Amino acid sequence: MLNDKEYSLLKSKFIESYANVPEPLRKEIIAMVNNETFSWYTARAEIMNNTKNAKLILEHLHKMEVI
Repeated sequence: MLNDKEYSLLKSKFIESYANVPEPLRKEIIAMVNNETFSWYTARAEIMNNTKNAKLILEHLHKMEVI
């Protein structure tokens, strides 16, 4: 599990990456956590609201080297 510093760093990387994703691609699924799929849009909503899934999504994207 991510500590607060790692979480903040990955959140910043996600926000930076999100800004560079073309609008049409933001609908594409980028992560699956707890049998739920997340697009760029839904992942951003989870991360910006610091939900319980946010850390899991960030860990997943980091492992896949998306961020």
